[in-house]
Amino acid sequence: MIVTNYAIKFRTAVFVFIAVLVWMGYKSYKTLPREGSPDITIPQVFVTAIHPGTAPEDMENLVCIPIEKRLNELGSVKDISAMAADSVVVFTIEYMAGVDVDTAIQRVKDKIDLARPDLPDDLDEPVVEGLNFSTDIPIMRFALSGDPDLERLKSTAEFLQDEIENISGVKEARIVGTREREIRLEFDLPRLVAYNIPLFDVVGLIGKENVTMSAGMLEVDENKVQVRVPGEFVLASDLRDLVVVQRENRPIYLRDIATVSDTYKDLESISRINGETAVTVEVFKRAGENSVHLIDEVKQHIDPTRISKDIHITIVQDDSKDIRDMLAELENNMASGFFLVIVVLLIFMGRRNSLFVGLAIPFSMLLSFTIMSLMGITMNMVVLFALILAVGMLVDNGIVIVENIYRLHCEGLSRMEAARQGAAEVAWPVTTSTLTTLAAFSPLLFWPDIMGEFMSYIPQTLIITLASSLFVALVINPAICSVLIKRGKRNFDDNRTEHHPFVRGYEALLRHALHHRATLLIISLLFLILSSQLYGRFGKGVSLFVNTEPRAAQIEVRYPEGTAIEKTDAVMKHVENAISDLDDIEFILATTGQGMGSGFSEGSGGTYLGSCYIKFVDEKERVGKTSELIQKFRDRIGRIPGVEIKIDAFEEGPPQQPPVNIEVSGENLEQLNDIATEIKRRISPVPGLVDLRSNYESALPELQFIVDRKRAGVLGLDTETIGFFLRTSIYGTESQRKFRAGEDEFDITVRLPRPSREQFNLLDEIYIPVQDAEPVPLSSLGKFEYTSGRGVIRRKNQKRVITISGNKDGRESNELLADIVPIVSSIKMPPGYTIVYTGDREDQEESSEFLSRAFMLALAGIVVVLVLQFNSVMLPFVILLSIILSIIGVMWGLLLTRMHFSIVMTGVGIISLAGIVVNNAIVLVDCINQMKAKGLDTREAVVHAGRLRLRPVLLTAVTTILGLIPMAIGFSFDVHTFRFSAGGATSAWWAPMAIAVIFGLAVSTLLTLVLVPLMYSLADSFAAFLRRHIVIGED
Repeated sequence: MIVTNYAIKFRTAVFVFIAVLVWMGYKSYKTLPREGSPDITIPQVFVTAIHPGTAPEDMENLVCIPIEKRLNELGSVKDISAMAADSVVVFTIEYMAGVDVDTAIQRVKDKIDLARPDLPDDLDEPVVEGLNFSTDIPIMRFALSGDPDLERLKSTAEFLQDEIENISGVKEARIVGTREREIRLEFDLPRLVAYNIPLFDVVGLIGKENVTMSAGMLEVDENKVQVRVPGEFVLASDLRDLVVVQRENRPIYLRDIATVSDTYKDLESISRINGETAVTVEVFKRAGENSVHLIDEVKQHIDPTRISKDIHITIVQDDSKDIRDMLAELENNMASGFFLVIVVLLIFMGRRNSLFVGLAIPFSMLLSFTIMSLMGITMNMVVLFALILAVGMLVDNGIVIVENIYRLHCEGLSRMEAARQGAAEVAWPVTTSTLTTLAAFSPLLFWPDIMGEFMSYIPQTLIITLASSLFVALVINPAICSVLIKRGKRNFDDNRTEHHPFVRGYEALLRHALHHRATLLIISLLFLILSSQLYGRFGKGVSLFVNTEPRAAQIEVRYPEGTAIEKTDAVMKHVENAISDLDDIEFILATTGQGMGSGFSEGSGGTYLGSCYIKFVDEKERVGKTSELIQKFRDRIGRIPGVEIKIDAFEEGPPQQPPVNIEVSGENLEQLNDIATEIKRRISPVPGLVDLRSNYESALPELQFIVDRKRAGVLGLDTETIGFFLRTSIYGTESQRKFRAGEDEFDITVRLPRPSREQFNLLDEIYIPVQDAEPVPLSSLGKFEYTSGRGVIRRKNQKRVITISGNKDGRESNELLADIVPIVSSIKMPPGYTIVYTGDREDQEESSEFLSRAFMLALAGIVVVLVLQFNSVMLPFVILLSIILSIIGVMWGLLLTRMHFSIVMTGVGIISLAGIVVNNAIVLVDCINQMKAKGLDTREAVVHAGRLRLRPVLLTAVTTILGLIPMAIGFSFDVHTFRFSAGGATSAWWAPMAIAVIFGLAVSTLLTLVLVPLMYSLADSFAAFLRRHIVIGED
């Protein structure tokens, strides 16, 4: 091969390149950003539209539906979901894979602009944004506790917030769980009415007085002087002395009609950590920043010695620790695999040759790190697993090339000639085998949705590393061998090797198999079918991902909407007390007034919501299984009347949907709720189904004031004025200009005192000022009426929808759905109402469909490469047989290890096998062709090639298997502490893929050594048969 010849000719330049590669590769490895999970851009766009004071049903009709109609015109959209709540509508637009999110955001904005004429004029400008896991999810959280004074905790948090936000690379530090300061004006209603002061005037006056204006520049004695009119309030008492109006030649001050206080807004959230009042700070990073280094710098700024001794800092979330633990676990697995591979090479190839081959691993890795750095790929758990998968494969090409060079050198050729000829003889088979592996992994690059974003780093990394290993095998290995290779004491293929009992046994087996070709082929195919049937009968079943021991858990509590925060907090305290004395809990962070949703702090707010985040101690320190601990949570908390409780576990991997998720869609919300309630009632007894809940939120009782337009019009009043006065009295109205204190700004709020707001009968006594007339009571302008109103309204693809979701306990989701689907199907649905199963089932179906297509595309790509390599249609299908039959090993591996068939992990493992097992078959078939070209008949060529390639085939298989064994069994050597370590959630999560590759490769290697030569012989006989009959036909 030309590139190899040039490398040998200019080997000095190659050695210089090696030195540069070592320096650049090491530097790239040290500077690659470290992350736990890959940097994923979710193909979703979120739209938030706010219209204060508007009920959910009105938000649906006035805002949601007009925007929804325009959004439905967008292309490449998978789903459009909407939530209409009090004063707000939130859209979630989920796009198909491959859509550029920035472009999608702009197109959504364009559609909203087109909907503008149909929207309320006073609607706030809708906010359109995307979500990125790397920058929109906190990398660190810490809680401040110990001092019961919330204001002291808040001021300390603000001090640390300023310190953290000054760090380069920090996007934002956000404080959670505090009460906002406000300047509150609670007016005396009788006095306001007595003085006939319009409330509009009071709010307007505050805005006009709380202002500082520049009057321009004056020239005084040839000097310019800035003229300003300072008027911003400095103290809350400044407002008390404002003159509101003149009555009977006497000024009426604000203090005469209102109480002014410097206080806090109504309590909306309560936070505790291990039972103590707490304030939490969340830290977000900028895109592309190294999470580990950034968090280390943040920790220096939150040193406890810099704050009061009675305030404690608890790190609630530390991605750097998780990343370090995860990367260390994977790095240990990789180092252990590397060590096992080198040991095998030393045993079977000798010190010098094993060194030449073993160098392929560090050189390929260093080249890969350099390329990854240039491509902006981060070092994360998926990339590291791909590197582990590649460790044993990186030496495959080197083994074949170095062995061939060594064999020719032992036969008498010089180092230079042996390197040139030895590399040339196997260059195309080696290149082809690498291309087939790349062809197998390439379809995984097109995996759609979030799962594809997450898993696509496997093919990316493997393509880079395997291409690097091919470069090392064709350029670096021959150059080094041309200088340093040395003959052994005996020839490479002398009688002692050829007549080794193992080799003779293999030869006898192969000759025997060639006499029973059809029988062995049929037996193999039947064994494949039997293995699949056995797993279906005795296996653990199918799941999307393998279950691992959770590192944390989350308990969500939901009362009916409108429940007072004090009542919700009482339940939260019950939850905390119920579980606080259990083992293996590091801390409990409880928040009342905020639902955590799926992202820990992303849930909606509301005094009827609560959540507990429970962090477990490190795995090595646990006395039991955390999965069993979660069941204890359920037992201890028990059932609380009127309260929905949901417990989620935080496990490894990408975000996952609920195991059971049933969507009921239609038009009438009450009927939808009836159907959802009936579904819940019927499926609740299903074994293993827990935390069953509906996302239907009943409305608060609604009190409407119906304006008598005729009466109001006579008095010069309108609905807006009356509504404004009523809103200000109850909810309050904020002045447009804020109260400034240093760099901080606070609201100035005007409203009635709490006693007046909490008594319904006092509302009728509210007097509305009338211009040039006596104030009139609210009761004379209309009447109050109770109505049911609406709660939160959810829509999906232009239909109202209610979702019933549940968790699993001891059973897989497909097992649960096997029981649930028949039960739900028995419910008679009204016309126009539909039921769809989403969640984990939807993910399973989508992943299964894609991986099936990817496997077929991988086989097609392999066939194309093989046809080009062998210029034959029949030989590629001979080689493909080893891929198909490798599934026997996968099934038995899962059976023996009692492991679930993980659709994602095992599926990717099978596709990986397609690229791995074909390599040995290619080398073996190519060698048979070479033997035939030398004049041997087919049978002898098959036997001789099998004997010649026995050791390389076994070596490449064993090295790949040994590289994955530490991951599969979760046992490795810790290169940092020089101790053996066992277990690990990351290893457990990736184990199904490692098991699939190990057992599949082990079985396929044995089949390659027997069935591929057998099939080659069959194919050759069939071709000869066709040639004979074609000739006879022509005669």
